[in-house]
Amino acid sequence: MPGRTARKTRSAPALTPAEVKGLVASARQGDRDAFGMLYEEYRRRIFNLARFSLPFAAAEDVVAETFVRAWVALPRYRDVGVPFVAWLYGIARHVVADAQRVGCRVEPRAEPRLDVVEPRDHDLDRLTLGAALDRLPDEQRRVIELKFLAGLTNGEVAAALGKTPGAVNTQQWRALATLRTFLEEA
Repeated sequence: MPGRTARKTRSAPALTPAEVKGLVASARQGDRDAFGMLYEEYRRRIFNLARFSLPFAAAEDVVAETFVRAWVALPRYRDVGVPFVAWLYGIARHVVADAQRVGCRVEPRAEPRLDVVEPRDHDLDRLTLGAALDRLPDEQRRVIELKFLAGLTNGEVAAALGKTPGAVNTQQWRALATLRTFLEEA
């Protein structure tokens, strides 16, 4: 967008909701540049969501596939008052699930591989946190994913889930307390 200033913080969105709405409308009309700006705005959030469940390269593939599916589905997109990123998040959840199903298929080996590298500590932390997230009740997990991985505000999460911001806040705190318990057990 002409005249836009640089991002002040990494977590702050570069585009306003009105700008996103305009870009979505343009992209729905086939404007690839507008869709490219949406990609730049949301690719990191989608990557963060995928990275909790998948290895780095697979998470990158999820981002690509999510935006391919979004481009194809964009003519059917309807603005119902929910942030556009919540729609992308829904697509990404399906892509992650598909990737996990494919990843579950393993080739049996008679001999263990000797070239396997031990995961680094932060990979273990990520895997431990991902496993703890999977143990949460679905509604609590969705709140945490939308809030912390997709970067939505409590109001945006509430709109995306059809709840009040207070209910989202309550679920968030319950989920964080449950996660803390799960992580202390690990």
